[in-house]
Order: sequence, then structure tokens, then C-alpha cells
Amino acid sequence: MSHLRQFWSAGALLLTASVGVNAAAYVFQAVLARWLTDDDFGAVKWANDWLGYVMTPVVALQVAMARYAAVFDAQADPQAVASLAWRATRRLAWYAAAFLLFMAAAQSWLMTGFRLTSPGLLWAVAGLVVAQLTVPVTTAVLQGLQRFRWLAIVGLAQSWGRVVFGLGLVALGFGAVGALGGQLLAAFMAAGLALWALRTLWRHRGADHGALDTRPIYRYFWPALVVSFGVSTMGSLDMSFVRHYFEPNVSGQFGKAKMIAQAFGFLVAPLATVLFPKAASDAARGESYAVRALWQSLGATLVVGVAAATACSLWPWLPVRLLAGPNNLVAEAIVAPFVWAMLPLALLPLPVQFFMARADFKRLLGPLAMLVVAYPAALWLWHDTLLQILAVSGVAGAGALVSLIWSLSHVGK
Repeated sequence: MSHLRQFWSAGALLLTASVGVNAAAYVFQAVLARWLTDDDFGAVKWANDWLGYVMTPVVALQVAMARYAAVFDAQADPQAVASLAWRATRRLAWYAAAFLLFMAAAQSWLMTGFRLTSPGLLWAVAGLVVAQLTVPVTTAVLQGLQRFRWLAIVGLAQSWGRVVFGLGLVALGFGAVGALGGQLLAAFMAAGLALWALRTLWRHRGADHGALDTRPIYRYFWPALVVSFGVSTMGSLDMSFVRHYFEPNVSGQFGKAKMIAQAFGFLVAPLATVLFPKAASDAARGESYAVRALWQSLGATLVVGVAAATACSLWPWLPVRLLAGPNNLVAEAIVAPFVWAMLPLALLPLPVQFFMARADFKRLLGPLAMLVVAYPAALWLWHDTLLQILAVSGVAGAGALVSLIWSLSHVGK
């Protein structure tokens, strides 16, 4: 099978699984949108965006692990993969301890700044962060080893586990805290499944893990952290600004529109997941098959994205009423501009993952580092209306995407 056929075959597998994952995500959010008040729903959306932001160092470590797991797999060195996983797990335990200390010290400030009414919600987020720390190591290794079938199974189990546990706890009267608690239980279940999928590595648990030279990995980690921080900033900061500057019920309406605008990501995420280890293996072998796969992915997803945004512009009420129910006039008014603003941000993971897999940070660090500074500054200046916030997000995402596509055209030159 040719490299491109392998790429699209694996992409189709994960895309199929992604349909199930996103179906679970939208069942979860659609039911929450009906069961919770706008204030509680906005709090849950804020919590998940904030979770993604504080997990940025972990995401960077996951990217580094996926890349080097792919490299070690290409070198037929499973012991190095096992040592990589073991040492990363120890570091994540230290990160969890430091994060819990920060949450304890900053509890009053966080509750005031984000208008939270219950410390239980804040500590549900803290527990969810600790639970999520069990997932990145196993997920990174599965991705690096290109075990995409198991990656799909773990993703489906976590997503539908969140529906069962989260909605069950909400139905029992635990509200927003129950919704986040269900996510916590689903994360632990997914981690257990992933550990079983990697059981062939257990035979190396008694190896001398200290013998692995991790200096190249951590030289990769620090620029990966800057890139991940930039992407997380662009994807999650808008919700924090809305939560801070607008009434709580408005943040709920904004969250419902964002839930719909993010739907397009279901097509991009599996392709980026498959592209990363392919590009890393190509770079290790001095090949360039992944470049063509990236261009094809960008073209296909752009066509679908424009079609989805056009449909939302023509019938903005339809997705809102389908997923969030009636009486969401603010969400209906902003969903079309929200989808257009999210389109470049949704496409961004493809070139970002490609350049990170090749450790080609010189094409990433400049544009994203500038956006980490410029994007919050622009939101601070222009946040009087929801449309201003969406305009700033759209311009920032488009600027980053155009810059990376221009860099892509110079790969190999």
C-alpha cells in the first residue's frame, strides 16, 4: 500500500471513530444545554476551555512523546519507548502536585475573576486536570506507534463514558460539578483501556529507564511548549474574556454558539493525528511523502468548512435549535460569524502538527509567539460586543494560518 493510501486509510478509520466521539460530545453538550441554566452551562464551557489552557505543558510533552515514540518505533527500539513513557509519567506526577498547590493558593482569585459561585466547581476542574494527566502518556505512545485502531477505541470509550457518567451525575442533581465529575471518571476509564492496549511494553518495566538520553526530547519539548501555548491561547481565551466581561447568562449563549462552531474540528483532528507520526517517520528517514498528504488534507477540509459556514449563514437557527433547543436568540445571532471566525483556527492544527513532527520550529515560533502577545492585547482593547471578540479571533486565526501556509510552500527549499 502506498504512503498516501496508508495515510488516508488510517485517516478514514479515525474519522469514522471521530463521528462517534463527536456524536457523544454533542449528545453530552446538547443535553447539558437543556438541563443546566445558562450560567451553569457557561461555567462548564469555561471550565473545559480553561482545562485545555492549563494542560498546555502536558500537551507539549504529549507531542514530544508522540514524535520520539514514532522515531524509536522506526528504529525498532521498544525499550526506549517504554523508558520514555515511564519517565514522562514521573514528571507528570510532579506537575499534578504543583498544580494542586496553585489551585489551593489561588482559589479566591479564580472564583472572583471568573464569577464562580461554588468552590466545588473549581475543585472539579482540579480533579479533572489530575485525571487527564493519566491519558497523555498512553495516547502519545499509541499515536507514535501508529496503533490507530486502539486510539479510536480509547477515544470512543472516553467520549461515551463522559455521556453516561456526566449526564448520570447531572440527573442526580449534581449540576455543573457532576458534569465535570463524569468527565473525570471517563478519563480514568480511558487510561485503563490505553494501558491494556500497551501491555506489550510492560515486559520492559524492569529495564534501566535512566539509561535513556532524554536531552534531545526536552530540547524538543521547550519550543513545542511555546507552540502549544500559542495554539491554546487562540482556542480558549475568548471564553475567558466573555466569562469575565459579560453577564453569566451571556457566557452560556456564547458557549452554545461555540459548541456548534467547533464541530468542524471533528474532520481536522483525525487527519492531524494520523499526519503527525507519518511526518515524524518521514523526517527520520529523510522522506517527504507527508507534504502531499498535508496539502490534500488542507484542500479537502477547507471545502467542507466553507460549505458548513455557508449553511450556518443561510440557516443560523437550525443548528442552535437542534443542539441547544429554542429560546437561544443570542446564540442564533452569533453562530454564523462564529463559524466563519473558527474556520482558520480549525484548519491550523494541520500545518502546526506537520512542522512539529519535523521539529521545524523556526517556521512556527515567530508567528505563534507574536500571536500569544497580540491576541490577548487585541481582546483587551476590543471586547465591547461579542462580534468584536469574534472578529479579533477570526483575524488572529487567519493571520496564523496564512503565515504557516506560506512557510509550507518553502519546505525543502
